[in-house]
Amino acid sequence: MRRTKKRFNKRTRIRWAIIILISLLLGICAGGYISITQDLPPTASISFFMAPIATRVYDDNNDLISEFFIERREMAKLERIPHYLKNGVICIEDKAFYKHWGIDLLALVRALINNIMHMRIVQGGSTITMQLARNMFLTLEQTMGRKLKEMALAIRIERVYTKDEILERYLNQINFGRGRYGVATAAKYYFDKDITELTLTECALLIALPKSPENYSPYKHPVIAKKRRDLVLRVMSENNLISSAQYEEAVEEPIVVIEHKEQKRFGEYYVEEIRRYLQLKYGPEFLYRSGAHIYTTLNTDIQKAAEETMEKHLIQIEKDYRFKNTKAKFDSIGLDDTLKYIPYLQGALIVMDYHTGEVKALIGGRDFSQSKWNRATQAKRQAGSAFKVFVFTAAIDNGFTPSDVVLDLPIVLEVAGMDSIYRPSNYDRKFMGPITIKQALKHSRNLAAIRLIRNIGPELVVQYAHNLGVGSPLLAVVSLALGSCDVNLIEMASAVGTIANLGERIAPNYIRKITDRDGTIIEMNSPFPENKLSPQISYIMTSMMRSVVDGGTAYRIRRYFKGPAAGKTGTTNNYSDTWFVGYTPKYICGVWVGNDNNDRIFRGATGGNVAAPIWGDLMDEINKPPYGVFPKPGGLVERRVCSQTGLLARQFCPKVSEEVFINGTEPKDSCDIHGFEGGFDYQDDFEKINDLDTDSY
Repeated sequence: MRRTKKRFNKRTRIRWAIIILISLLLGICAGGYISITQDLPPTASISFFMAPIATRVYDDNNDLISEFFIERREMAKLERIPHYLKNGVICIEDKAFYKHWGIDLLALVRALINNIMHMRIVQGGSTITMQLARNMFLTLEQTMGRKLKEMALAIRIERVYTKDEILERYLNQINFGRGRYGVATAAKYYFDKDITELTLTECALLIALPKSPENYSPYKHPVIAKKRRDLVLRVMSENNLISSAQYEEAVEEPIVVIEHKEQKRFGEYYVEEIRRYLQLKYGPEFLYRSGAHIYTTLNTDIQKAAEETMEKHLIQIEKDYRFKNTKAKFDSIGLDDTLKYIPYLQGALIVMDYHTGEVKALIGGRDFSQSKWNRATQAKRQAGSAFKVFVFTAAIDNGFTPSDVVLDLPIVLEVAGMDSIYRPSNYDRKFMGPITIKQALKHSRNLAAIRLIRNIGPELVVQYAHNLGVGSPLLAVVSLALGSCDVNLIEMASAVGTIANLGERIAPNYIRKITDRDGTIIEMNSPFPENKLSPQISYIMTSMMRSVVDGGTAYRIRRYFKGPAAGKTGTTNNYSDTWFVGYTPKYICGVWVGNDNNDRIFRGATGGNVAAPIWGDLMDEINKPPYGVFPKPGGLVERRVCSQTGLLARQFCPKVSEEVFINGTEPKDSCDIHGFEGGFDYQDDFEKINDLDTDSY
């Protein structure tokens, strides 16, 4: 009895020891499992995983012009992938793919033995599912913890996806080097082919690359790449995926991949505007990972022509005036790239279709790689005489007509609240005396503009400028007539475009529509016109600004462009900023040229001899006959008037012009100084005044 009792107690202790040991082991395993899986995505969320796809940007012809991405990837459905590629990947990476449940225990044991024998990691034993788990959620660190997480995730993935779905996701996840992910992207990059067009040898090369994309790169190591490709072909032959004849023929083929030449980029400032907009509105996750499609308003031909034209003219200016700091590479001066000042002549340009608001071309500087500061949308500079457009528009819309006479004579003004005087002058330091308003705009007479703004009030001019599209703050001062305000190019072009569009304002627009990766529309932009000015006043201003091109301060445009054109030049003090903002029946275009640090361009640099030729040259490139006409609204009449008196022209008036009036506002009286041949001409008196020292006024 005692022996039996002792044996019973001993067995009991052994059983309890085993139970405790098993419980301990189970506890350790459970704790380890919880520790490994606690930061892994739950099974339910795996089905919502979306691989990062490049956001693609298209021009107005739906041609791809740029991409935003972390991983450059294009998705491909499994049925579109060639069977050589699908079966070859399985053969090389995971022969038991369709048999295991996410983990191949035999493969893991083989890999473990192999690694122990070599005393280093030479084989991973990962299944396709485990590799997909790593690519989707884990890092590439080679640790036991990561391997265990990989296995746990693989099991979860097998619960969520079918085998074909896993294979499809895997083939779209693989890194093929050169920043290309997924078989479709690799096919385009290496062979310039759609995935469905790949040959056997091309499929074999793609199968060979993921093991080490850099080491097996056909560009860097073509011999090694061919050996790896031939190995893939041999394994495919041994596993009866291809015949012996196919194998023998394939290994004789050389590796042929397309050559990637460094192409000159264009529209970089435009694309950056798109990037900034998307990041601000939708966030970086959408911008770099969503696979959205951005359909812009950019016209590739116009953009390229604009860049070539701008660079050609600026180089010529630098050559003619022997600039010390010509365009060249230079060291960073310590500022942020966005704000970096550049020590050579700069330019900005914008082309818009003012009927729709679509921005067709944008230049923010001469070299985006050296400065991302956009001088068309971010920089604010004094507009000079280009701002007179709004002074004359306000005047015409408030009772003045193109034939009304204004004095171009010296004027001295007291500055309110300051013990000083304001003594404006004309660019040429001369006076034309009494001239019509149209002549004052045509020849950009400063003193006439000052008198106009004093008559109608600077507050009214500010109101008109803002109403037409200028968004920058403006001071209601008399010097506003000469462009003392700081504005940017795009708002000037947009505001003048309102006049071109017969008073209908349409805000500048860079994007037509945005869709997600599946084609669902996220954002759609359509023109939204707002009436800001009557069509009749707009047409009168167009008629007046046409004279600026036809014999006025922008006469050099006619050396390049013969079609209908209207606009206004602008020049600031010290010749540091030159502008031309003008339009044709199709486009509004603004041009600015200057230096980042406000240095003088050269003595005598004006909007007429620096900016206007760029404008004219570009318009000749993008506007081809038939040019079209500026549409004329009803309610207008035309009259021949004397250019000196603004009255109806007589037979003996020496200078006559055709003027447009709102019906009922045209002059009724005839010229009273040219009633006979050789009649009185008061312009002769102002030749004498111009001989005087104008600084005394």
